[in-house]
Formats: sequence, structure tokens, C-alpha cells
Amino acid sequence: MSDRHSDMAASRGAGLGLADEIRALIADVNRSAPDVDSLETARSHVVAARAALESPDRRRWYEVSLDEIDEDMTTRLREEAGDHSLFRGGRNPLAPPLRVSTGVDSNGEPVVIGEVHLERSREGPPERVHGGMVAGLFDDVLSGVPGLVDAGPMVTGRLSVRYRLPTPLGVDLRFEARVIRHSGRRLIARARCLAPTADGGTQVTAEAEALFVAIPRRAQEGTTDTAAEG
Repeated sequence: MSDRHSDMAASRGAGLGLADEIRALIADVNRSAPDVDSLETARSHVVAARAALESPDRRRWYEVSLDEIDEDMTTRLREEAGDHSLFRGGRNPLAPPLRVSTGVDSNGEPVVIGEVHLERSREGPPERVHGGMVAGLFDDVLSGVPGLVDAGPMVTGRLSVRYRLPTPLGVDLRFEARVIRHSGRRLIARARCLAPTADGGTQVTAEAEALFVAIPRRAQEGTTDTAAEG
């Protein structure tokens, strides 16, 4: 591995570790009830941590000019876009993070699978996941569905969610999304959220349907093909 690649890998590893610690800190702030002195001590440590992170802003993929982009830069920008995404990003401490993969269902049909574990900082009703969080997770998982049929770049035109049961906190949730119909520039996809039950099975807590619309070629002109999904 070249020194450049080694430095990139080391930086990414450190960034992932830092984000994990910030997630744990957010959980602690949400869970704990410390006294004033402890809060002030913690605040001073956070101030020091923010000072340690002083640096130029990280440029996002669409802020880099085409003449600067080579193969290594493309790889780095694609990786960074994924690492900092809102729901999946391992380096984004606000992301749970959501783990997304592809597979097949019991009928052999391709599906996008999302797996996530949510704690009390995502709470809405008592001991239940906030409905807005569930909708956001659906949106992210469903965004991978056009890739199942090589539909090219698409944007969400409509998202509807039906909440069947309260979605519990503190358990391993599974999202499954699939293509329902693809015609021309439009694609319809559906998804469901599954939560474990006390008897070892699963139950559907919410369902979603999304309409995706292909981005016209003229709207893609002048952009770079370095964005990650999500």
C-alpha cells in the first residue's frame, strides 16, 4: 500500500472511531442525569475536542472541480460521501448507522436490506422509535431500489408511510425494499420494517411506498459521477 493510501486508510479509521465515540457521547447525554459540576467538566472536554478538530472544511464531491479529479480522488470522494451520509455514514455521528446490503427474498426476487439498532436518543412515543426516524430510514433504504434494475440516477418524487404498529427501541430492526413496477422514467418501490417478537418471530411495524423519477440527462450535465448512494 502506498503512503498516500496508507494515510487515507489511517485517517478514515480514526474518523470512524471518533464518530463512534460521539455517538456514545450523545447516548450518554440523553441517558444520564449528572450534577452541574460534572456537566461543566464534560462541556470543557467537548470544547477542547472541538478546538482539536480546527481545520479547513472538507470539500464534498460536488465542490471539487473536474480537472482535480483522478482515479484516487474519485475513490476517496465516493468513500467520503458514503461515510458522511445522514443515515448510513460511519463517520457521521448523527447516523445510527444504517447497514445496507442487497439480497433475495423467499421467492428469489432481489431486495435491498437495511439493518439498524436504535436507542433512546431516537425516541418518539415512550420506548418507541420516532415516526420521522422510521420515515427517514425508509427513504434511505428505498433509495437503493433503482440500482436493483440498473435504472440509473433517480430522485424520490413521493414517499408514503403507513404505521401499523409502534416500532420498538433497543432491538435489531430490518427493512426490506423491492421494485413493484418500472416503466420509462418512473419506478414504484415498496418496503417494510420488521421488528422481532417475543416468540422469536418478526412482525411488520410499518410499510412504505415510493415513486422514483429518473433525472433527465440534461440535468446531469456538469456533475461528476462520484456520489455514493444515500
